[in-house]
Amino acid sequence: MNTEHHKPSRQRFSRRTLLRNAAFLSGAVSVSLLAGCQPPTAPGAPAATPAPDDGAPPPEAAAGTLRVWGYGLDDARGQARVTVFQEAHPNVTIEPVGGALDTQQLLTAVASGNPPEVINVDRSQTGSWAGRGAIDPLDDLISRDQFDLGQFYPVLIEQITFNGQVFGVPQFVNVDLFFMNLDVLAEEGVDPEAVDPGNWEQLTQLGEQLHIMEGNQVVRTGFDTKMQDGRLWLWSWANGAEPITADGAQANFTDPRVVEAVAWAKETVDRQGGELARAAFAQAQNFFSAQNPILIGQTAMTLFEQWLIGVMKVNPEANFRTLLPRLRNSDQPLTDATGSAFAMPRGSAPAQRDIGWEFIKGMTSTEAWLAGEEATKAQNEADGVPYHPTISGNIAADQEAWNNIYEGISPSYDQTVALFPQALESARFRYSGPVAATIQEAMTAAVNDALQGAQTPEQAMESLQAAAQQAI
Repeated sequence: MNTEHHKPSRQRFSRRTLLRNAAFLSGAVSVSLLAGCQPPTAPGAPAATPAPDDGAPPPEAAAGTLRVWGYGLDDARGQARVTVFQEAHPNVTIEPVGGALDTQQLLTAVASGNPPEVINVDRSQTGSWAGRGAIDPLDDLISRDQFDLGQFYPVLIEQITFNGQVFGVPQFVNVDLFFMNLDVLAEEGVDPEAVDPGNWEQLTQLGEQLHIMEGNQVVRTGFDTKMQDGRLWLWSWANGAEPITADGAQANFTDPRVVEAVAWAKETVDRQGGELARAAFAQAQNFFSAQNPILIGQTAMTLFEQWLIGVMKVNPEANFRTLLPRLRNSDQPLTDATGSAFAMPRGSAPAQRDIGWEFIKGMTSTEAWLAGEEATKAQNEADGVPYHPTISGNIAADQEAWNNIYEGISPSYDQTVALFPQALESARFRYSGPVAATIQEAMTAAVNDALQGAQTPEQAMESLQAAAQQAI
């Protein structure tokens, strides 16, 4: 394949023009995406009660110290977004604590009445926090300030809405794409145009054809379903099943279509040396480097989130292609949207709560996201690596970043970025109710038991069903 790439000719815009265009896009795009959107209700979440200071006027000027847990300032994007907030609120001192959110530490802080004002949480876990009474709904603040939730993709708002209340504001989105290393496919005589992510039998066959063993050791994975890494949701949806009902009241892991998905994943990995051999091979790989297994062909095909291109771009001419996952035996695209959200722990004093809310609004604004993308691009250029855009969750900011700030890398990368809008249109989200964390832990154990042969797929899903339903 000829990888020579000419950067597309794009008109450059000033920040003011970008923001003006973004404001227009926010209205035009969000109206279309929000049509007919109905947020789900999850049992076990707190009853709909007014949040503190319902109807109070907005603060005239935020001032004080703001503690933000689970969010660091270790990259250009994060620093630029915070700068936008601090320029608007110079009297606020931010105390960020990066790294993973410590569950016990947060619960202790809430119980003691001295919680941080803002936390950055996995959106799939917002229901767990809400179910414990650890975070407040934001509806009073949203209503007071007429904060437009339509600036975000509807699927993200659905994921953080429980019992009719909104418990966070989304930031960052990851969507699964189907990656293919075209050099490996060419080496084995496989036409990438013929690869169908909705044809499970073909994927199993190609996995076997493309994999390489040396004795009992895997040296190339042909196709990795990623079932061991939480993709039971996606493959179950693709097979027409819903592991948890929309209302969150019933687990369906013994649905024959869920069991079939697990059995298919086991057969697929068994025909490539087995899960234990695959896992041993994966543990020896250097994923976050120029030796990334997909980049260098140690994995021929797999599912992975779009942020993988940020790792792969150390080789701007990498020869790969991405497709959207699909429903089984269908051309209909389907993917899984994950990411995080800013939420507000219960128990903050009214003035501190107002500061936290101003921070959330500022950090998720179109202006902040565009500043973050421009800063990231400048830092990438200084580091000698190409810039690629993120998926922020803010519709207008994403449109501007993809269409104006991003100038192209090579056909492989450009084609991947071009898939972002389609992926978001077809995105679904995992169960995110009050017992999501418990169910996810049980799911990981059950799937690994099935893939490694400790239990049959039927037995593993029966165990998972019992654990999930008990938790619900």
